[in-house]
This record gives sequence, structure tokens and C-alpha cells, in this order.
Amino acid sequence: MRNALSDLITESASNDPNSIVLSGDHGYALFDAIRKKHPNQFLNVGVMEQAMIGIAAGLCKQGFRPTVYGLSAFVPIRVLEQIKLDVCYPCLPVTFIGDGAGLVYSTLGVSHQCAEDVAALRALPNLRIYSPCDAEELRAVYRDMRGFSGPSYIRIGKGDRPVVNAAPLESGVEPHYTVAGKAGACLVATGSMVSISTQMGRELGLSVLSVPKLKPLSDRIVAELSRFQEIIVLEEHSRHGGLASALAELLCELPHGRAPRLRAITLKEKFAEKCGTYQYALSEHEMADHQIKGRISQLLGL
Repeated sequence: MRNALSDLITESASNDPNSIVLSGDHGYALFDAIRKKHPNQFLNVGVMEQAMIGIAAGLCKQGFRPTVYGLSAFVPIRVLEQIKLDVCYPCLPVTFIGDGAGLVYSTLGVSHQCAEDVAALRALPNLRIYSPCDAEELRAVYRDMRGFSGPSYIRIGKGDRPVVNAAPLESGVEPHYTVAGKAGACLVATGSMVSISTQMGRELGLSVLSVPKLKPLSDRIVAELSRFQEIIVLEEHSRHGGLASALAELLCELPHGRAPRLRAITLKEKFAEKCGTYQYALSEHEMADHQIKGRISQLLGL
């Protein structure tokens, strides 16, 4: 997915001389291509993320189309006030890319892990939020974002998970099934959890719905999910304020008796206890790949 992101950023710079990328001293190899082909359209501002948001807003007001890149623990978490006031308030078309979302940086500890970025941003007006699971979803998300005249946030989690979509998405950023099962239950996943959910859906005969655009949620999602009796949401994010919360807010508005039962497999409300591999970090939250199947089976009584 990082290769696809590099290609998209470089292509945007080639097609639009006003496209410019800002990094807070992160990314490195990700930006090799744009630095080589369009050196004047890449700026490493150094370790001063708050100023970077202000710089991006100023460039935007001068006609540029900035993309701001950082680790999600820093962009958006460290710069939430600047995103709110400098970008969302005037509704500027700045793109924020938060890389390493969730527990990807498992060996670097709590300072580099991020389970709260979607929750922190969902309440901000004018901002779109995306969470692609692989390169094809990223391409669809990027097209949708470039066609929007306001601010956007793209959440990048574990980028080397098995590919889910082998071909371009006809549905664009709409929720789409990666598995069409026959059971009355559906797994709803976003970002890094789509791959393992797809694997579990195939093994257990469950439908799997991928949601690459978290805000605003598609109007179609309620109609899709109201066909099921059971829904399990999987996301590498806190239970509070993420996809599970957003779906619960929508489904509670359905007439009595029509809303499916919703459960969630998410990161627990806790900080990392130890440093280790990515799978070890997930295991502290009972979300490692080898734990997911058991939890789904237990919730559904399979």
C-alpha cells in the first residue's frame, strides 16, 4: 500500500503543479519518487508538526493543494487544535495522511501507537475520514479525496497485510462485500482488519463488508446491514468514537425490532504493557490473528 501511496502522490505532483507534500521528518523512502521527479513539490519541515499545519493552511490560501504526512500519533493527535482552527474552520482542501495507525509501531511503545485518531477527528465539521485496507481501496479513496473541496484524513494502518481487492473497485469508496456469505451474520471491518475479517468470513461462511470511508458513512450502509441479525465490527481502533460507534449511532435510529444486534472487536481501553511484534501488540487486546476466529465464533455461538 505504501508503494501505491508513493505513486499517487507523485502522479498528483505531475498532473498538478500546485500539489505539494509536507512531511514532519517522516516518510523517507516513501517520498523518494516525488523528491526525484518534483523536488520543488516536497517540503520536509522537520519536527514541528503544529507549524506544519499552519504552513499547509497558508499554502492552501495561496492556491496550493497540500498533503500533510505524519505518523497518526502526531498527525492528527499532536496537531488537533491546528487542524480544527487552521483547516477545518475555513474548510480548506488539505489532505492529512496519518501513517502507522493502530499498533503498527508496536516496538516503539505508546508514544507511537494510536487508537484514537478517528474518534478525535469525527466531531470536527467539514472533514472527511478514510480508512483503506489495501492498494485498490487507497486508489479509490485518493480519487474521492481529490474530488472534494474540503479537508480529508486518510488513515493508514498495517500496510503489508494480504491483498483483499485484486481489481479496481467499481463501487469506489462505497461499502463493499469482500465475502458474500449465506449466514445471518456480517463482519464489518475497516483498514487493517479487513484482510483477517475476509479470511474469517471465508472460513466461517459469513458475509464481510469493508468500509473504506468512515465519515460521512454511506447512506446505503444501514439498508445493507438491516438485512442481518448479527453484526460484528472489527477495527484496530478504540471502541469509542470509531466505526463501531458510528454504526451504533445510525442503527439505533431504525424502527424497533429492525436493528441487528451489534458487537465489536476493537482495541481495549488500555495502553501497551510491553513492546514486541505487531501480532504480540494485538494479542494484548485479544486481536491477534490467531485470536480473532475464536472471538467471532464465541460471539456468534458457532
